[in-house]
Amino acid sequence: MKDTIRPPVKIDSSGNVIRGPKVRAHRWRLNIPASITGRKKERKFFTSEADAKRHAAGLIEARKAAGDYTERLRDRGMSITQALEYALAHAPIKGSVTIDKACETFLSSRRANNCKERYLANLESQFIPFKAAFGKQLTAAVTKAQLERFIAGLTGKDDETPATPKTRVNFIITLTALFNFVVGEGWAGANPAAKIRRPALDEIATAILTPTQAQKVLEHAVKPNFADVFPALLIQLFAGARRSELPYITWESIRDRYLRLDKTKVRKKRAVELSDTLLDWLSPYQGQTGRIFIPEGVEFDPIDTRKVEDAYTYRLGQIGEEASVELPKNVLRHTAITYRDAITGDLSGTAAWAGNSPGIIEQHYRGAATKADAVAFYAIKPGPSHNAVLFQNSRSA
Repeated sequence: MKDTIRPPVKIDSSGNVIRGPKVRAHRWRLNIPASITGRKKERKFFTSEADAKRHAAGLIEARKAAGDYTERLRDRGMSITQALEYALAHAPIKGSVTIDKACETFLSSRRANNCKERYLANLESQFIPFKAAFGKQLTAAVTKAQLERFIAGLTGKDDETPATPKTRVNFIITLTALFNFVVGEGWAGANPAAKIRRPALDEIATAILTPTQAQKVLEHAVKPNFADVFPALLIQLFAGARRSELPYITWESIRDRYLRLDKTKVRKKRAVELSDTLLDWLSPYQGQTGRIFIPEGVEFDPIDTRKVEDAYTYRLGQIGEEASVELPKNVLRHTAITYRDAITGDLSGTAAWAGNSPGIIEQHYRGAATKADAVAFYAIKPGPSHNAVLFQNSRSA
């Protein structure tokens, strides 16, 4: 069948064909055969004969072009529709910007949305290598294959060791969010990062301190040279506070057997019930005011507390080294949560206490210690020298 379309016909307001040449048309109807549509016959209506003829000519031209390209596309395993979708998704569009500009605008939008400084700093860090590779390229021209090659080529801090699977996953998450923003701004037709396959991550067992290790750490941390960091260590070890929550905690936050946290990772206040063991360790501090951890030479910034957290991590490292006990990041919090769940057997209660979901507690903490372990942990009490050395070098805000 020839790829032709019959001339448009006049119709009246009731949809009937007008035969007489002198009668004015209400609309013009174009009958498009299945040979043109590739599916079934269609009817389209136009306000003028010229518009109808232009549309018909465009369809015939497109049909002819499709025939010319069909064989070439077949060699690439693509249909006409797929080729058009690909072109719309990847060809530069009006308003497309460079990756440099997109990253800058995305960061500004996240900052305007009151995102945390830690998150913003992480974005800036990830954008450094990304902009080095794609900075001048238009957003609409970036492809999935290009991003996959970029992810595969990521390295660690030494610029030689391949990046860990977790690092690659974090980059994919960030790039997906960036290009979702880009699509929303109209700077690209599709998100090239959305279908990147994420590396599988092996589950790592939660590291905790045994009761013996915890006691050894406390025996060294109670010494006068660690008086500045000791209260914060106690709060992490027995109350499970996050490292990012410690800079905001004051002695006034502790009252009526509870630690009240106003600044938390999830931005929801929570009250942490304190065990008798922790209350015993904290009893000499009654009457203290101000922040519980004030690192020397570090200014407290309520917006960005990373310097305070880094100082705390450094001091913990010194304690661990002196006690010959490894203290990896978050081990004190993990220890607190594990023994809390083991001693209470209350999944939901422990989740609320820790500021997590019950699913997280069950997946990462439940079963990591026995109830007997927990009993031994909570039996660690202050020694007779505790009160005598506690306040040397301690300071108030």
